Amino acid sequence: MKEIISHKETVGTISVITATIITGLNVYLAKIASFINWLLLASITLTLAGLILTLINFFFGKVSEILKSGKKYFLKLLWIGAVGTTVPMGMTFYGLRLSPISNTFLLQTEVLYSMILSYILLGERISRRQFFLSLLAFLGVFLITSEGTLRWMSLGDLLFLLAPFFFQCAHVVAKNLMQIISPLTVVMYRHLIGGLASLLIFMLFGSNHLEDALNIPLRGIIIILCISLSYVTGNSLWYYGIKNINLSKATAIMITYPTISVILAVITLGEKLSSIKFIGIIIVFFSILELSLSKTSKRKP
Repeated sequence: MKEIISHKETVGTISVITATIITGLNVYLAKIASFINWLLLASITLTLAGLILTLINFFFGKVSEILKSGKKYFLKLLWIGAVGTTVPMGMTFYGLRLSPISNTFLLQTEVLYSMILSYILLGERISRRQFFLSLLAFLGVFLITSEGTLRWMSLGDLLFLLAPFFFQCAHVVAKNLMQIISPLTVVMYRHLIGGLASLLIFMLFGSNHLEDALNIPLRGIIIILCISLSYVTGNSLWYYGIKNINLSKATAIMITYPTISVILAVITLGEKLSSIKFIGIIIVFFSILELSLSKTSKRKP
C-alpha cells in the first residue's frame, strides 16, 4: 500500500533537506576560512547568529516569549546551548587536530544515536526500511569522506564518536521544548548560549585572543558573516523540520551534508572526484530520496 504523507511531514522534510544543503555550504565556508583560529571562528559566528536571530524575534514581536521562556526553561536552553552545542563543537574541532579529515565520517554515527534516543525518549517508530536507508546514507557518506579507507583509531576519532551523542541529546530536548515555544526562540538561545560559552573559553584559554580577533582580514570578516547567516537559516530550518517530523528520519537526511561540501570543493577548488566518491554520492542521493518519501510515526503505547 502506498504511504500517504501529510502536508506537515512534507514541509518538515523539505525544511530538513534545505538545512542539509546549507550545512554542507557552511562546512565548505569553514574550510576556506581555515586561516582563522577555529575557536575564535566558532564563538564569533555562533554569537553573531544568535544576535541576528534575536533581532528577527524582536521584529516578529516575540519579546514576551523570549523573556518568559528564558526564565522558565533556562536549564533546558542552557543544556541545548552549552552541553549540546559548545561541547560537541569543541570536540569536533579538537578532533580535527588529532585525526585525519577522512575519519570525520565517524561524526555521521549521529544517525545511530538518533535512532536509539528517539526510540527510547521520543517514542518514535523505526521501521526496517528507515533503518536500512539510514545505514545506506551512512555508507554513502563514508565512501565520500574516506574513499573507503579505514585508518587507525586515535583520541581524535574517539572525540568524533562522542560529539554526535551530545548533539543528539540537545536535539531530543529541543524537540520536546518546541512543542511549547517556537523553533526561532529555541535556536536563538542555542546560538547565543553556545556562542558566548565558546567565546568565554576562547578568552580564558586562547593565546593572543585580542590580537587574533583584530587581525582578521576583510575576506575573513565576509566569510564570518556568511557562516553566521548560514547558521541562522540552516538551524532555523532544521529545528522547524524536527518539530514536524521524526528526529531519527531528519538526522538520517542531515548526516549527508558532506556530499554538498565535496561537490562544492570539486567545482570551485578543483578537488578530484574519484569513482568511489561518485558511488557514494549516488548512494546518498538514493537514500535521501527514499527517506523523503517514507512516512514516520510514533510507536503504539
